[in-house]
Amino acid sequence: MHLGPENLIKNLLGLWTGDFKGLNEGTGEYVLPQATVTAIGDECVLAGNTTPSAFGARVPNLATQRYYYTAESYTLFTTLLAPILLRGRFRKDKYYNHFLDLVDIFNDCMAMSLDREYVDTELRMRSVEWVQLYERYYYQYDPSRLSTCPLTIHALLHIPDDILNAGPMCCYWNYITERWVGFLVRSSKSRKNPYASFARRIREIAQNSAIKVRFQLHNELNLSESCAEDRSGVAVAGYPNIRLLKPHLRQSPTLQLRKSLQDYIQRTFRVDGTDIKQYVPDIISHWGKISFRLGGGDKVDGTDLVRYSEQNGSRDATFVKYSRQVDRNARSHRRDVAWYSKVEYGQLLRVVQFKCPLPLIWENNQVTQESKTLLLAVIRSVKLDKSRSTADIPYFKDGPSGAGPIHIINVDEISCLVARVPDHGAGPRRWALAERHDAMGAVDNENE
Repeated sequence: MHLGPENLIKNLLGLWTGDFKGLNEGTGEYVLPQATVTAIGDECVLAGNTTPSAFGARVPNLATQRYYYTAESYTLFTTLLAPILLRGRFRKDKYYNHFLDLVDIFNDCMAMSLDREYVDTELRMRSVEWVQLYERYYYQYDPSRLSTCPLTIHALLHIPDDILNAGPMCCYWNYITERWVGFLVRSSKSRKNPYASFARRIREIAQNSAIKVRFQLHNELNLSESCAEDRSGVAVAGYPNIRLLKPHLRQSPTLQLRKSLQDYIQRTFRVDGTDIKQYVPDIISHWGKISFRLGGGDKVDGTDLVRYSEQNGSRDATFVKYSRQVDRNARSHRRDVAWYSKVEYGQLLRVVQFKCPLPLIWENNQVTQESKTLLLAVIRSVKLDKSRSTADIPYFKDGPSGAGPIHIINVDEISCLVARVPDHGAGPRRWALAERHDAMGAVDNENE
């Protein structure tokens, strides 16, 4: 954790801003203009509004508030923001590509599980190649620039050995410890006797943990705010580990929403299409939030019922990655229907819940279809900008030109929350969609 974000990235930022131990760029061309650094800093602040709080704390302004950066800030900047904000900023792309190689190494090291053969061969080879390119680009084989090669550059070569000897880095990094210490420090309000407060809090936590284990009360005695909110939510039969959260309305769906729900039912279930109206009640429940946290997932807001406001400092948690069934032969009516799962992105509008009177169907002495409660997500899809999107980072245009049709999906088909990171360049505003790495999500779950 400290080797990468708080050392390598910190040194790279110093080199890119021309503020590294009094060195100039020598024969290289990696220093960014001050106007570019200022623009990147402003975009870091803007991305804080459109990044869900589940991803971590806001990343401070790179240009003016770098002294506020912590290990978490450097990690989020490296893995989430920088691949987008640094794209096209350097005079030569080789510096950006070299940085992306480091991000790939970081992401591999933070994986929850790793293949030993991969670590011992490919990861080791990539680490060596990255260090060799670093020496060529920044050290430039000039003894007067030896300060560009601190011990932390060499230490990168030993990470594969550490993983082979001790397992994935997420098993022994310090994020959880540092968050625990921060939680402990905040528990003391006494300046005169702080250690007595720390001791009392540690004893109380130990007692609580012992009761959890002894009587199997892990959920009931989970005192985190998120767990308390989830316990106040509504559970729905057939959807374990999902809770529906307020705001909640009971009202008739609009004509457009009703038509979309009917199309979904006709496409998904075996029903009589001549009387499809009977399957959507006149009054249904509309929910503004849905939580997947009991199953290790996220809490997602619906923008129709939960208003996002930059002025109030709220953070947008409405954009998601999801999958839906699409007919491969939809444009060829003479061919048979061929369904496949397509991954898409969009903004959750609301979640609807209603009892659907599906016809009873028996097959092989088993009930394959019957009346049940449906929990469906109403999502405004986005049109990906293929001219800007890459294999790893999708982009879409802001405004009506980037909005796609409304999709109705089962809430189980929502994959994860995504962050919107502002793109730079001429023309209409574009947003990149970024996912959180799996190990960073595990830190939040473990912290709770």
